[in-house]
Amino acid sequence: MDSVAKTYCGMCQCSSSRRCGLEVHVTDGRVVDIKGMEDSPLNEGRVCAKALAAKEMLYHPDRLKHPMKREGETWRRISWEEALNVIAAELKSLKERHGAESLACIPGVIEMRTVDPFIQRFMNVFGTPNLGAMSELCVGPKVMADLLTFGAQAFRSRDIRKSRCIVLWGFNPPASNPVSWEDFSEAKRKGAKLIVIDPRTTTAGAKADLHLQLLPGTDGALALGMLNVIIGEKLYDEEFVKRWTSGFDKLKEHVKAYQPKEVEEITTVPAGIIEEAARAYATLKPAYMELGNALDVTRDSFQTLRATAILRAITGNLDVPGGNVFDHGLRLADISLSERLPSGSKPLGAERYPLHTLMLGSVPSGTLIRAILEGKRRTIRAAIVDYCNPALTWCETEKTVEAFKKLDFLVVIDVFMSETARLADIVLPAATFLETPRLYTYGGDVLGDGGAGSYAMWGIKAVEPAEECWPDWKFWFELAKKMGYHDEFPWDSIEEAVDMQLQPTGLTVAELERHPSGILCGPALRYRSYEENGFSTPSGKVELYSEVLHKYGYDALPVISNLAETSGQDASDFPLLLTTGAKSLAYSHSSWRQLSSLRATMPEPLAEIHYRTARERGIADGEFVLIRTRKGSIRMKARLTDDIHPRCVSIPHGWEEANCNALTDLDEVDPVTGSPNFRAIQCRVTREA
Repeated sequence: MDSVAKTYCGMCQCSSSRRCGLEVHVTDGRVVDIKGMEDSPLNEGRVCAKALAAKEMLYHPDRLKHPMKREGETWRRISWEEALNVIAAELKSLKERHGAESLACIPGVIEMRTVDPFIQRFMNVFGTPNLGAMSELCVGPKVMADLLTFGAQAFRSRDIRKSRCIVLWGFNPPASNPVSWEDFSEAKRKGAKLIVIDPRTTTAGAKADLHLQLLPGTDGALALGMLNVIIGEKLYDEEFVKRWTSGFDKLKEHVKAYQPKEVEEITTVPAGIIEEAARAYATLKPAYMELGNALDVTRDSFQTLRATAILRAITGNLDVPGGNVFDHGLRLADISLSERLPSGSKPLGAERYPLHTLMLGSVPSGTLIRAILEGKRRTIRAAIVDYCNPALTWCETEKTVEAFKKLDFLVVIDVFMSETARLADIVLPAATFLETPRLYTYGGDVLGDGGAGSYAMWGIKAVEPAEECWPDWKFWFELAKKMGYHDEFPWDSIEEAVDMQLQPTGLTVAELERHPSGILCGPALRYRSYEENGFSTPSGKVELYSEVLHKYGYDALPVISNLAETSGQDASDFPLLLTTGAKSLAYSHSSWRQLSSLRATMPEPLAEIHYRTARERGIADGEFVLIRTRKGSIRMKARLTDDIHPRCVSIPHGWEEANCNALTDLDEVDPVTGSPNFRAIQCRVTREA
């Protein structure tokens, strides 16, 4: 019997919130083909290599298929009933002996729109605020910077093809989001100027009209230099600035220190190129700016992103057609039961990162690891890790692994036996995105035949889960019932639970099922929404000078760290700057290296080094090199190229055999967000002896 199930891709993880719609072709209960969904407004039939490899992932022989319990150095297969009983008993004992806050939950990103609200609900009912959501590693700093500047997120465009100037800052869509690259390419074909800011000459950079090849970690200085040009030459939107911003005079004075020649010394980008980029972005309207994950993970992440928020605002490119628009996405019901948390309960790190706690409500990864290692009064003694791999992807692997080993009890839910799962007491087999129904809502407005609005889709289960694999929502529902939370988790299916989430929208799962390609809903398309009620900030305006930041003891205007230290000029022992984590078409973080079709496209990790830099060190292409920082060293083959800044070394992440996080520092973090420095680490590279 043949059938076609429409769902959205779960292979890309957080490399894109714009998920590809898929048509999954099934014969006799087995997936036989996967294609792009032609009538999806998000991808219009286009898909990437990872989506096409989903069938291989589904039927891979190394998938976890049964719950397992550690017994010394070996594993014993157990039933789900036993697994749930063991976990429930451990959690009850933990709460009685050490308090509810000794439990942390670390959710991944694959099923976040469907599962995360229910994980949060479970935690609140249990009584712990310690959610390790990894928001400081991806998107969280952007959210904070935008909210504190203009009170809403403005990451996206409704219609990139209307843009006359596009800035891709630390973002290479051909590798991380090839579907959106088609839109950028179409805008360029129509005459838009493409500006790429990246230490590497990426695929996008090679197509750019203007490529600003800066030193890693100097993005904040570059943004302030662009502001210097735009304000000094009066290229900003004077009417908007006068009516809708506060603190402009202070900003104007502040950026005088960032003359293009001074910024050239910091970034190595020629002053004339900085001026050209600033003028283009300010005058070719509408202009759109896309900010990559690279900007989330430096020691200046927050202030850099504050500067980019200010750039978007004062140039008049905020909430206009072809510019960065506000997120008017579908608003779901709050089902978190946050009132169940004990009064005064705050996540770990609330004292050090108060705005992170207030705005994101999670525990920065480094704070969580430190709390476990230091074993203080409010320590973490147990964790449930839901489909992510912090033992490989979090900062300073040696200490992260030490922390997970120190836990009294660790549960991991995953598709494959990950590095984190190997440390667990209980490992549970997760169903894949093809084996469970799921809710998807797109965070930005989508254009369609009927106008524009928010996009929602109910992903259909294509096939039954393999052997004893469970969707993670089922795990949380059943664990809650084992814990005695029947009233708080009364649902027998995910459809019943999601119907509660959807109540404010007027939609139901049944309604979404009648529209298998998704549905446009929510607020009607509108621009310049601030003209009705102002901005959602204390002043009702764009706050160039932030009184909130000043109140919390932070710099109210964007300030970057010590310039000499940032550029690495004083580091004779570590003269180069290491950047980690460049996105790949083949993999998502540490996932999918088991899949031969993807592995063939990138069979091993390579360190990208400039020819001149390699020649000075006697390094030949393909030779093994040692990359060393103050934290450690790793061995990796060199790939020599002209497509990288001569003072930069770029290595991928997610490789156990050459783990970049053996080189990162748990204590080198952004002071506002707690984000680790993954993109500008002082290093040296030598030929292997």
